Amino acid sequence: MANFNTKRPMEEDSSDSSEEDEEENDSQDEEMVEDEQLGENDREIQVDFEGQSPCAEDFHGIKSLMHQLFLKAHINLSGLTELIIQQNYIGSILQQCVDNDESDSDDGNSLDEVFGITSVINLTQHQNVECIKEVKKYLLEKTQKKLSGLFDDSSNQIGLLFNERFINIPPQVSVPLLENLCKEIDEAKKAGKPFDFTHFILISKLHESTRKDPESRKKKVKGGDNILWVNAEEEPISEIGDILGEYSVRSESDAAVSGTWDEDDEQFDPKRRIVLITAKQLPEILIKIKEFLE
Repeated sequence: MANFNTKRPMEEDSSDSSEEDEEENDSQDEEMVEDEQLGENDREIQVDFEGQSPCAEDFHGIKSLMHQLFLKAHINLSGLTELIIQQNYIGSILQQCVDNDESDSDDGNSLDEVFGITSVINLTQHQNVECIKEVKKYLLEKTQKKLSGLFDDSSNQIGLLFNERFINIPPQVSVPLLENLCKEIDEAKKAGKPFDFTHFILISKLHESTRKDPESRKKKVKGGDNILWVNAEEEPISEIGDILGEYSVRSESDAAVSGTWDEDDEQFDPKRRIVLITAKQLPEILIKIKEFLE
């Protein structure tokens, strides 16, 4: 699968400096002040990622990403993770690229870490599996049963899209991952496998400003700055698809999931948004995502 070159904020190691003149020392002092103002997580290093087919060794990493999405929902995440791994010809996990020297190092755990998952599960095909029953119940509750008609029509083949990754990985990595997913779905369809979808459901993560003034409401109507998307590429998906439900997860989130703000910062409420798209809209959505991220 494709390799992706991207950046993740990370603290850099300090390096020994040689003897410098006074001007260079002043410059270095200024940089140190800037670094302190940025904070330990605001520096950047180059990191290469690659997409790989999910396998059994990725179980805990994928399950952790499922928890990042569903939080405290009553869903068997182990069962959901196993389904994703069983259909390893569909979807990709995101891992750090390694060379031969790195692969032989003792730090193998970090190199095998799962940084993201892009996949789809057929809710219709697996409707009798217990974890899928729990997912469908969750979706019905969060959409006030707006999905009932869709679920009840046996002619529909409904896919639940997963587009999860670590929060600091830039959205550009989503393009080749989603393109590859569409390609794999087409190949599976040609092979007679149950991936001939009519609809897709996506659960997006976002943060909405808690401000209640008229200006804030105006921004919300216009799709303005009062909404922060965890995965930026999901904004155009939401614009094209039908929004069936949106709900706060503040009571289920910890700081690592929901984010933290200083007292003087504008406060944001962590939310989930359920979006329905048709299979025919998928090519248009990929084009919109590319344009949006350019």
